[in-house]
This record gives sequence, C-alpha cells and structure tokens, in this order.
Amino acid sequence: MKNVLLYCRQGFEKDCAAEISDLANQEGFYGYAKVTENSGFVLYVMDQDDAGERLIEGLDFNNLIFARQIIAVNDVLEMSQGTRVESLLEAARSLPLAEDLWIETADTNEAKSLSSLIKKFEKPLRAGWKKSGLIRTKAIGVRHHLFLLDGESAYLGVSYASCRSDHLMGIRRLRFPSAAPSRSTLKLEEAFHQFIPAHQWDKHLSEGLVAVDLGAAPGGWTWQFAQRGIHVIAIDNGPMQKALMATNLVEHEKSDGFRYQPKRPVDWLVCDMIETPMQVASLMSKWLVKGWTKKTIFNLKLPMKKRYQEVDQCLEFMHSELKQAGISYSLQAKHLYHDREEITVCIITR
Repeated sequence: MKNVLLYCRQGFEKDCAAEISDLANQEGFYGYAKVTENSGFVLYVMDQDDAGERLIEGLDFNNLIFARQIIAVNDVLEMSQGTRVESLLEAARSLPLAEDLWIETADTNEAKSLSSLIKKFEKPLRAGWKKSGLIRTKAIGVRHHLFLLDGESAYLGVSYASCRSDHLMGIRRLRFPSAAPSRSTLKLEEAFHQFIPAHQWDKHLSEGLVAVDLGAAPGGWTWQFAQRGIHVIAIDNGPMQKALMATNLVEHEKSDGFRYQPKRPVDWLVCDMIETPMQVASLMSKWLVKGWTKKTIFNLKLPMKKRYQEVDQCLEFMHSELKQAGISYSLQAKHLYHDREEITVCIITR
C-alpha cells in the first residue's frame, strides 16, 4: 500500500497534514498530503507500492499529536450498490492476513448517516472475510480497516499494533461521572489512560500522593485526583465544588496560577488555564526545572491558524529547557477526543 490515511478531529486536517508531512520527511519518505476541509481525515500520498506500510511501521503512535488513527491504504475503492461485499473482498485479497476487521467512518455529522448502512452489511462482510480466509487468529497485530467515505466509496487498508490506536475510529469513549464538578474532568481521565500505561497506575496515581491544580475551579481535574485518594492543592480565585471540598482531600488557595509557588515539591502539577500556549509551556518548564514537581499534565490552548507550528514551537522550547537543565524525562502530546481547541501534554521526569 502506497498511501497513509490518518483520522483526526474535524477542522484539524491542515494540522494533521503538516505533522505527517514533517514526520514522513524525517523518516525519508516524500509525498504530499491531500486535505479536504472539515472531512475528519487526511490522506498522505506516496509513489512506492509499499511506502504506506513501511512508513507507519517506522512511526510511534504516541509521537503523533493530531492523528487519532493511522492506516496504510491504496486509492479509493468504488463500490456499486448490491455488490459492495464482493468488490471489497476482491480488493482485500491483496492485503496481508489480519486478526480482525474494523468498519469505520470519519467523526463528522455527515459520516454518522452511514451508520444504518454499516449495520446492514457488516454481518455479510465479516462472514465473507472469514470464509475467504482473510481473518486468521495467527495474524497477530494486523488489523484490516474499512473506512467508508459514503455509500459508494471507501478506503481499505491495514494497521499494525506497533503504531495505531486500539479504539474504534481512534476514539476513547468515557462515561461522564455525575458527581464531577464539570465535563472537563474527562480531559484528565483520558490523559491518564493515554499517557500512563495501566501497569504503572499504582506508581503514578496511588493514594497519598500530592498534586497541584492550577486554574482548578470548579474542580473537574481536582476531582480525578481526589477520587484516587490523592491530596490536591487547588489554585484558583474562583469557587470550588462544595462536595469536592468535603472530601478533606482538597486545599483551596485563592491565588494566581502564574504566581503561586509550592512550599515543598509535589508529585503532580496539572493545568488547564486559558492562557497563550507559550506562557503555559514556560510555566510548566519552570516547575520542572526548579524541581517543584516530578510530573505534569497540561493543556495548550491553540490559536485559530498554524496550530501545528505553534505546538511544535512550544514543545521545542520545553525540550530545550529540560535538556539544558540536565533533566531526564519523557514527553508526550496528543489532541485527545475530549479536547477541543487544545492539545494535552504529559511530561514525567526520571
């Protein structure tokens, strides 16, 4: 497969395209991104027959910021009503064997109208896949993806366990906890799942740790820590949820997040303040360099234009600051499903 298809949030196609273009060039692959505004996906086109597979096998999904999913594909497949299954099966014979088949669409209102079509032909499609021997339990780590554009056209491709999301359409769906003060709580919960492997939760999110939440009110992010028995110093001039304060795990200090300094180092610093990306990046770097925190998760609110370039500039600044201070660390950044005009960054020092 010569191309790469990336799913993204609607409206962020140009940012996703800019990012994959940079990453592809760094890996020695040269092509161009085809972007349709508000489509919810980007196609990166290359010439060599196996370029798509080789490119995604050389990437780390955790290093992709704006892509929700990434698969190797060829050109668009045209399907005729009544022969969709047959035409797709014929095209699938050129794919490597897989352990599963996912049928997906873009995350747009227009694409949601395809749900009835998917329900109609998913069962015969899966049956055909199995009967043709395309699905094999031994094909560990390989997945087929059918990405429907409309009722008559689709992309058919593959993903590999080494570089992909393990959630349908690249979306991690979480249930909003009714006791939480605000829906922003889902941002931090998703960040925990995205950035901290499940087997490390006992280490990084254990009872008895101490966190600082800058711009905390009314307490959506603070709530996530309190539910895990983590003490939180909530910094905000605004009011906190009364039920949250009644847990006796939260200390509310009315102060400016940019001026506050902890009395002693803490385990976590989180921040969801509405400030310019570079201001927040500078503040987070300051806390890490001074040793005020070991770990941080924060959001960078993005401008309307050149968002990828702004993110790249902020991350390069933080890399420079931390390396100059001789700090060993891991950094990940992601445009999460529960984010909107922002990305979430996690830095853990070692």
